[in-house]
Amino acid sequence: MGKNEKEWQEVRLGDICQINRGASPRPIQNYISKKGMPWVKISDATSSNSRYIKNTKEFIDFSGVSKSVKIDIGTLILSNSGTTAIPKIMGIEACVHDGWIIISNIDKNVSKEFLYYQFLYVRNKLSNLATGTVLQNLKTDIVKQFKINLPPLEEQKKIASILSSLDDKIDLNNRMNKILEEMAQTIFKEWFVNFNFPSEDGKPYKDSGGKMIESELGAIPEGWEITNLEEICNIYSGYSYSSKDLSSSSDAMVTIKNFERNGGFKLDGFKEIIISDKVKENHYANLYDVIVAHTDITQKADIIGNPILLLSKGKYNNLIISMDLVKVTLKNNDISNTVLYNILSNINFKNHCLSYSSGTTVLHLSKKALPSYKLAYPNSKLLKKLSNILEPIYKKISIIYEENQKLDSIRDTLLPKLMSGEIKIK
Repeated sequence: MGKNEKEWQEVRLGDICQINRGASPRPIQNYISKKGMPWVKISDATSSNSRYIKNTKEFIDFSGVSKSVKIDIGTLILSNSGTTAIPKIMGIEACVHDGWIIISNIDKNVSKEFLYYQFLYVRNKLSNLATGTVLQNLKTDIVKQFKINLPPLEEQKKIASILSSLDDKIDLNNRMNKILEEMAQTIFKEWFVNFNFPSEDGKPYKDSGGKMIESELGAIPEGWEITNLEEICNIYSGYSYSSKDLSSSSDAMVTIKNFERNGGFKLDGFKEIIISDKVKENHYANLYDVIVAHTDITQKADIIGNPILLLSKGKYNNLIISMDLVKVTLKNNDISNTVLYNILSNINFKNHCLSYSSGTTVLHLSKKALPSYKLAYPNSKLLKKLSNILEPIYKKISIIYEENQKLDSIRDTLLPKLMSGEIKIK
């Protein structure tokens, strides 16, 4: 049912809310701290598909708060830099820098949740209005003059309720996956790092007095051995593509954008590509493949050497890995990819990779890094026991990823129809 023009009104954003820009204390490097007031950067928005910002990677010292802009929980913000105007709702009290536009004092006849989804709906139009030569910025005056269609308040609330229920379920699923991932990591650490795997009589091996022997990596359980990663794995480089290969497609590449900065896999980093006959079998990525970042453009080397376990192919038929990545496959069935993923998620592996990294603007990992990594390796019986515990956990995580993919698709289909009034809410 089409939009009723008597009920929907075209309004300027500046007439229904206050629009201001955030601010940064200067020079900012003097105020960045390991603790203090959470400091919201654009990367805190792009690293999560939740509509809320509940965590930040950086903090500013409390002495810099008065020189910034502090906002409360529930505040609606909009990024004014970059290529996409990203809306977010604050889930924490924080300071925001001048890369954000702050939406406040929203008219009592306007639902904040509805306004969030309106920004999500029109963000490409807003992004196209950004100006600047080196950096594109969305000026507050442009946002104030921007017009949106606004239904009556009750209809706003109903529309927002439908869309937010989908997002709430996605958030719940993400939290569930985080818990499952932490559970798997805890089990792995107890077995492989603390060496408290079940002994023959079912007791924690090391804590119950299991025999330990000295090795080049320190004390390890009797019967374990030190091996290089190349002894148990094959390592394959990614596909070296050209820009002409990139095109709308039902196939895609796994890229470094599929890597969370704090570790783990995310769905929104795939890059669509036409797969040519130059692509080899080893370039393909399948579910539960282990992939490691070989290149990094982050200032703090957040991604290089990080592994992901490919837990979803998203909407794509086939995936290949980009030239910035390598795929690690096992040489035998003693160990599953879920165990291998946890081995490579260990801080020791990350530190090993950092020692083999070089570059200034772009970091590159030496081809010698992965093959030379040394680890303590148990017998096949213990590896199979651990695999049998970890595999069901990661399969559950994969199922939840697939459910989120469907929920995302439903929301993205409904969003333009609801926000334009094409679908009328009774």
